[in-house]
Amino acid sequence: MEREDDVQLIHKILSGDDEAFNILVQKYQKSVHTLVWRKIGDFHYAEEITQDTFLQAYEKLSMLKDPSQFAGWLYVIANRLCIAWMRKRKPTMQPLDAPSIKAIDNLTYERYVSEQRETEAIERRYEIVEELLAKLPESEREVMTLYYLGEMPTKEIGELLNVPVNTIVSRLHRARKRLQVDQELLTMDLETYLSQWKLIAETLPEEEARKRIYPEIETLLRAHPENLEVLETAYWGYRCLPGLAKNVPLRLFDKILRYPNTEIYQAALFGLAERSEDASQKWHYYQRVTDEFTASDAPVLSWYLLAYEEMLRLAEVDRSLASDDYLDELTDGLLQAHLAFCKETQQYFGWAYTATVEWRLKFNNRLDKAYEILERAEIRLGEAEEQKWLVENNKGSVEKEHKRISHLRAEIYLQQERWEEAYDALSTNAPDYLGSLWTRFNERTLNYFYILGRAAEGMGAWEEARRYYANAHFAPTLHSEKVRRFLDAHAAPIHQAEGRAGLERVHHQIARRKTTDAFDAFLKDTEAEYQIREAADLEKIRQKFITNRRNEKATDFRLETLEGETHTLSLMSGKVILLAVGVSQPMMATPEVKLAYKHFSKVNDVVVWGINDGEAPHKVREFLDEYQPPWPVLLDPHREVSKAYQIESRPFFILINRVGNWQYSFEGPHLVNGQPLIWMIETLLSDV
Repeated sequence: MEREDDVQLIHKILSGDDEAFNILVQKYQKSVHTLVWRKIGDFHYAEEITQDTFLQAYEKLSMLKDPSQFAGWLYVIANRLCIAWMRKRKPTMQPLDAPSIKAIDNLTYERYVSEQRETEAIERRYEIVEELLAKLPESEREVMTLYYLGEMPTKEIGELLNVPVNTIVSRLHRARKRLQVDQELLTMDLETYLSQWKLIAETLPEEEARKRIYPEIETLLRAHPENLEVLETAYWGYRCLPGLAKNVPLRLFDKILRYPNTEIYQAALFGLAERSEDASQKWHYYQRVTDEFTASDAPVLSWYLLAYEEMLRLAEVDRSLASDDYLDELTDGLLQAHLAFCKETQQYFGWAYTATVEWRLKFNNRLDKAYEILERAEIRLGEAEEQKWLVENNKGSVEKEHKRISHLRAEIYLQQERWEEAYDALSTNAPDYLGSLWTRFNERTLNYFYILGRAAEGMGAWEEARRYYANAHFAPTLHSEKVRRFLDAHAAPIHQAEGRAGLERVHHQIARRKTTDAFDAFLKDTEAEYQIREAADLEKIRQKFITNRRNEKATDFRLETLEGETHTLSLMSGKVILLAVGVSQPMMATPEVKLAYKHFSKVNDVVVWGINDGEAPHKVREFLDEYQPPWPVLLDPHREVSKAYQIESRPFFILINRVGNWQYSFEGPHLVNGQPLIWMIETLLSDV
């Protein structure tokens, strides 16, 4: 039978002709076996891997987008199976007197990094070559595949194909010339450098990572002609490490700024702003972004938008940076940039309008424009496309967005001292602040209570003002470390201080006196009333949490701590288990988890485990040293738990009952006084 080309054979196979696949096997079996044998060094195992290669190829043939690239695709499958086989065969070195996890020292981790770097380089090489192979005739494609993907020398390729070595060399030469690609770019490109540096930065201690990455960046800059791509690779290489832009030498910034109107030029301006200590210097670099680009020509539109936001943040801290007219100009620019960004990314346009109005309210700047922008937002919200986006992307509801617009309009009324209009708009469109502890105590809800109290005070409705000011003043702050820092710097002192000031004004109107003792008594009575309301609210939130059960069988796992202690989930039968899954930064919710742990410290039937999701051991050690959690922290280097429980956000909390059923999940760091974790554990303990 005359040998048919791969494309014809593949079409026949996909139509159900198994004999056509046998022809493909006969055509490539020898070359695949030779490739595998050369890689693993064992003739008989090479036969097994060759069989597995063709089995995988048959099963996945429908996924091959371009049948003309079958040969390269087949060799990639074979090479990956070789890598998997060698990893399985590689003996694990463990000291006889120590658990396995203790073997994860710097030397072991360096070996791991090296393997990962090699794998990433190979993967990237495959991608580049596969893209280029489609441009070649079959004879040249086959030789290029064996040479670059199969890593076979020309002599072996000649023997395999029964072709003189000179012919193989000629075909390689013609193929390279046809592609007009230098040989070096086929084996190592700039993206591979960067991916390696990112991996080193993620897996090695900072100082060790610097010792490796810095010399490689300098070598790259010396070894290649200075061009935009090389400079960009070096810039992002420096930013792989902690310190980000502060790592980048000023001489590299100088070179990058010779290439205006480029993405890396824009990035460099942000980098210079980032490393500047002085607000006016930061302002200068952000202003260059807004002056030198427009929404239509900015290389990265999100950065262009961010430049406006950063300038407004700086002006919020230091009003001398911008006049009222310039603030008006900046806010208009922000709106245009935000609308362009929403259009480019096909997102909800309402964000652009409401964000702009929020900035105008902060500066009390041109509120007539704020009215106009809110009208445009409502018109846009009435469009089917906008409503469809909200629903399909699960970003809210039309009703919720109408409420948001009404709240902003009410805040404008408030600044204009139109008290009744503000009060009516706010009370008519109350937010659903009983959905969770986060919605009950976040900045936006506290702001809602405060401005409603302000409107009531303006109307002379003193008791109503007292109630809303109390809700803003006495509310507990969120205890997530990151959220707490933000609130300490921004929202919490504002709401609490202004809430107290509002209560003092209300007390003066009610009691007609301002003696300290009288106000203290008033404050104490007001807090007692608030606690009653809060208890009722918390019970409503608690019921939402504890009644929403999953009741699924928990997936078992067996993981080790950094010290080598083994913990198996299935051995915890009879216990209520809390799994706190995360990495070092998101696990800043640890102080809140400690509250839950302490609450049940004398209950033997409660087990708390932290699951570190794929971080390097030195990162885990840093976390343990800083936070000193009293529960075991288990290493999950392959993220088995996240895969088994389909975890996407971190931290993520999983609660399992006494019989091993997964009952509750809780996402995010938004915990208050150990809740809702304590509620969930109490409920599971009470189960019969």
